[in-house]
Amino acid sequence: MAVLLAACGGDDDAVPAATGTALAASPTPAPTRPTAEERSAAEPLLKAAALLAEDLPSGFTLDEEKFTTNADEAEQESSIPGAPTAEDLDRLGRILGYQVHYARPTPETLTGATLDFQIETDLYRDSKGAEEHFEIIRQLQSGPEFAEAFEDENAESQVRDVVVSPISFAKVGDDRMAFELEFKMNWPGLDTEPTFFAQLIGIRRGAGIGFITVLAAGAPHPLEELEDLARSLDERMKDALE
Repeated sequence: MAVLLAACGGDDDAVPAATGTALAASPTPAPTRPTAEERSAAEPLLKAAALLAEDLPSGFTLDEEKFTTNADEAEQESSIPGAPTAEDLDRLGRILGYQVHYARPTPETLTGATLDFQIETDLYRDSKGAEEHFEIIRQLQSGPEFAEAFEDENAESQVRDVVVSPISFAKVGDDRMAFELEFKMNWPGLDTEPTFFAQLIGIRRGAGIGFITVLAAGAPHPLEELEDLARSLDERMKDALE
């Protein structure tokens, strides 16, 4: 679920959804696939730019981490109408991404419980490519197609009744986006069915993009805590990537 969220974003300034035709018409350079040397050099920078377990609320530990090529990223986003292809990402100068998932034991009651965090950092050859992709990501959350894609991607969990809303969020980085998904889904072992909330914060800092995705049940994770985490992520990105 968090993988799909990390590919998309929203904001109070959202504009109509991007289409494959509009993207193809963009005056960006011809695709140039990142080299093995570029990806290798990016790996330690992206890890240094990401939040650590110690930055998160207590009880969360590292569950999974991985680097994502442009082919990986395109595959993750493939269910979203208008999402960039691997060739589009090559042309935008995306070099590599890093995703790390933090989880904790499921609490006895899910009401008001934060369940997991996913952090993603992405590096581009220059700030222009990062800025263009950030705007495409912002646009992808517009309209009913995004909610439908989210339900389809998480059909095994019986996700339904998805509502996407922008979040008013503190200014951080060179650009930011923030939105919230409210939905129902099946959670094994529960007699009742709480409402789930997924919040995504996106930050662009120069040639880097970072995301914080958090899943909670019964109530959204406190916004002021997410703003503090976003500031920490921005500082790490600035130190590592600039």
